[in-house]
Amino acid sequence: MKMNKTIAKKLLLFATVTGSVLAAAPSLAATFALSKGSFDFNFSTDPLEVVTLTEADTFVISSGGDVIAEANAVSTFNPDSPNPLKRARNKSLSTAEGEGSNYRGVAESFAGLIGYNFFVDAGETFSFDFNGFLDLITMIDNPPAESASAEGTVVFELYDSNDLSTPIDFFALSGNLETLGYDDFLVSAHSDNVFAYNDFTKLFGGTEEFALADVQGYYERTFETATYLTLVEAKTNKAIVKAPESSNLLGLLFFGLLSIGYRVKTKSFTDKSKLLRD
Repeated sequence: MKMNKTIAKKLLLFATVTGSVLAAAPSLAATFALSKGSFDFNFSTDPLEVVTLTEADTFVISSGGDVIAEANAVSTFNPDSPNPLKRARNKSLSTAEGEGSNYRGVAESFAGLIGYNFFVDAGETFSFDFNGFLDLITMIDNPPAESASAEGTVVFELYDSNDLSTPIDFFALSGNLETLGYDDFLVSAHSDNVFAYNDFTKLFGGTEEFALADVQGYYERTFETATYLTLVEAKTNKAIVKAPESSNLLGLLFFGLLSIGYRVKTKSFTDKSKLLRD
């Protein structure tokens, strides 16, 4: 059986401590956000087909400060390895940082993989080991004018290849930081045949937050009849920083506009500010 790319993309969509020091001048402020994840599998059985996908996107806009956004993703699946264990691995990273005023930076990354048609004979046990991590970090200097957020999700799901609509087992790890928001969390969940051990370290509240998760475990299930299995793993990471124009800058612009024509220039300034906020 072959898996077409439409099914692969549909499945991946469905299955949907690093530090930084930012030096800022006293009159300026700095923001930083990081979302990073990695996941490894070790299989003793080969799938018949593998699919890997990655995507990375960034967006920045600034009229009064400096902002940088970076994103990258890597995904590998090597079922033909001569080693006894077949390894699949992917990782993704999104970072954004800014300094000054009136800017926004967004970084998003995605990495996914599919092992299609692992064959398990009647009465046999299908198993694999896994380990990974999810790191989220946010920092701001000047609340409440600035904000930084980081979110990430790692999910793997196992399907009977004859029914790709509903997973028979799963694992999920998800986290979110909003500085200075209140929607901070780091959680995980899994089905009965997944044995996972989580090590969570987190600090919520204040101008510097982090949520760090290390996970390891294994999957094990015995099938009564001969079965083809499909494993889907997907990882998403997103980092956002933003800051509005400072009151001092607004004041200077306001008096400058008065000197060259209040009505015409104020309308232009309002339109530009609305665009930046959007």
